[in-house]
Amino acid sequence: MKAYTIFDDFPQQSIDLLRSHGIDVTILPHGEERPTGHKLQSLLHEYDILFISTAQKMPEEMFDNISSPKIIATASSGVDHIHVPEAKRHLVSVANATHANRRTVTEHTFGLILTLRKQLLEGRLTAAAGNSKKTMKGKLHDLYGSTMGVIGAGGIASTVLRMAQCFGMRCLCWTFNPDKHDDLKADGVVFTDIDTLLKESDVVSVNIPMSESTRQLIDAHRVSLLKDSAVFITTSRAEITDCAALFDKAAHCPTFGLGMDMDVKGIETLWSLEMNNVIVTPHIAGGTVESRIRLFNECCENAIRCAGAKD
Repeated sequence: MKAYTIFDDFPQQSIDLLRSHGIDVTILPHGEERPTGHKLQSLLHEYDILFISTAQKMPEEMFDNISSPKIIATASSGVDHIHVPEAKRHLVSVANATHANRRTVTEHTFGLILTLRKQLLEGRLTAAAGNSKKTMKGKLHDLYGSTMGVIGAGGIASTVLRMAQCFGMRCLCWTFNPDKHDDLKADGVVFTDIDTLLKESDVVSVNIPMSESTRQLIDAHRVSLLKDSAVFITTSRAEITDCAALFDKAAHCPTFGLGMDMDVKGIETLWSLEMNNVIVTPHIAGGTVESRIRLFNECCENAIRCAGAKD
């Protein structure tokens, strides 16, 4: 079998793993622009396995002329950028990596939470100006004893909930299928409706995949339910939340904290660096040196599993 990876930094460990299973690997030349559109479609026709990221969008029409088995291996947990048509699903398998960056995203989530809850942005500016803490407008808050509300109950969401418990936080959770999460209930997590969660939580973390049922799940009305003193964090797709409503709340309510890690195109005009209660990072929550190695290895293992199933 032949594989192509759009990552010019694809680790040697992953290459060796694939080759040990008889899979020949071609790597994007260093520094070359990652393929999209027609170039990506050409690679799909040429290779049996295609390693991509979430930036490589694969609409249904990209698979129109596929007549042999293919594996799309995405170095991500989410797969909403890949749309295999029903008529081609017997030929096309999707391999992703759902475990590799759970703790990594959780660490980033709490980095955002602590930065906002402890007023570190304003504190840094205050210290740089040589001023005392008495000049600060923001109020610092403990995590201990406060309420964490997590939207979602998958791998990352569960890890966020358990980390919150380490801080001594009361934990609320909303998911479509609460009956499937007896383990979290046994750990003391309280499942509730989404509106109650938004109203009662001091910190809200959105950790749920993008789908038609989650699109605009946190709309303008639900943004209005959040406490003025709440911290709202999302590391999920931008389409799940009404970003404009969140930024508007942050602009008009300086006690409200907003932390977002997502593709930033289209939202850069909605906020500014002068907003000490807002942190936006460009979809880096899962991208540490260590997690990328785990991500590629897990993705390769799942691709190999798919290849074995097709043989």
